[in-house]
Amino acid sequence: MKPYQVNLFTEQEKVVMFLPSEPVFVHNNKRYLNFTLNDCFNRRNNEYLIENAKLNIDNRSITDIQNPDGFLEGLKKSMCEFKKIESLIVFSDEISAIYSISSIFGLKTTFFIDYETNPAICAVLQYRNVEFYNHKDLDHFSKLLASHTEKVVIIDGLYEWLGYSGPINDLLKIAKENQAIIIANEINSFGLLGRDGRGIMDLYNLYDDVNIEIGSFSRYIGGYGAYIGAKKYLINKILDNNNGIVTPVPKFMLAVNLASLEILKNESRNNQNFSKLWTNSRFFINRLKQIGLKTLSETPVVVIILNNNQEAEVLKRRLFEDGIITSANKERLRFILSIEHSRADIEYTLDRIESHFKSMGIVYPSLA
Repeated sequence: MKPYQVNLFTEQEKVVMFLPSEPVFVHNNKRYLNFTLNDCFNRRNNEYLIENAKLNIDNRSITDIQNPDGFLEGLKKSMCEFKKIESLIVFSDEISAIYSISSIFGLKTTFFIDYETNPAICAVLQYRNVEFYNHKDLDHFSKLLASHTEKVVIIDGLYEWLGYSGPINDLLKIAKENQAIIIANEINSFGLLGRDGRGIMDLYNLYDDVNIEIGSFSRYIGGYGAYIGAKKYLINKILDNNNGIVTPVPKFMLAVNLASLEILKNESRNNQNFSKLWTNSRFFINRLKQIGLKTLSETPVVVIILNNNQEAEVLKRRLFEDGIITSANKERLRFILSIEHSRADIEYTLDRIESHFKSMGIVYPSLA
């Protein structure tokens, strides 16, 4: 933990202007707990990854995915082995990866997207034929699929504003029955779910059922960019469709991603970190329910659901005054737990949440 002498907050509004990428930091002699980072294992501050970045940052050359070099080939080989993927493309960002997937489907194709899916997916596909489905209403989902011919279903590994995985096996079964192409969205699950962070492809054994998967290096493994994994013929088709469009990737980014995979493969160390993180998340979720707050979360991404936007904003600001920084989205507050948050940190956070919950007089309609 190191102090930061930077202008993080405005005096007038007391809102966050900039946050260090650390789960715990000190500013103006005040200690803050940061629950906004998609980095449960604090890998962005991992010394091994930092050292790999420093060693390769002077290498200013970039790697063209059409003409891969040793860095890219090494990453692709390591990822294919770790994720059991036949072929892979690496991208500089998630938007480029999503766009590249969409490019291989014709204008008549309908994309089926969950209402709770990743915002980047919605942004890229907003001008295509899109049907939104609710993972809690499987009958409606089945009827939607049956009414279309050319269809692509996106199944999410983790809903980032609910904190759980949906009924993946049920969604997959319906998609297969309707002969839909299936895309597994690992953007929020790679590095967090499954054995050693292998994602939902491993957790639910989806290797024979999913056509394409998309994931992020920049969220839970401390790397950069994104990837697409699929059978080789699909990868070749994506490459053909995006010739000259996909942004080349700097070599230092590839080196950090390779180092991140080495960390993921360290099973003994991973088991310790995963055990601590999931133990703390279960404790956090159970205490929230005992307090009387509504949450559906089942992972270290813990979301509190309040009655309205105003309650969420008031609670967020009160917690900020206590040195607790969280994210808000409409009526929801999100706490992304980190292995750097001690049990004392978590208990302090829960005590402050309970105090404000009671003082604000929050009552859910069904409990009134």
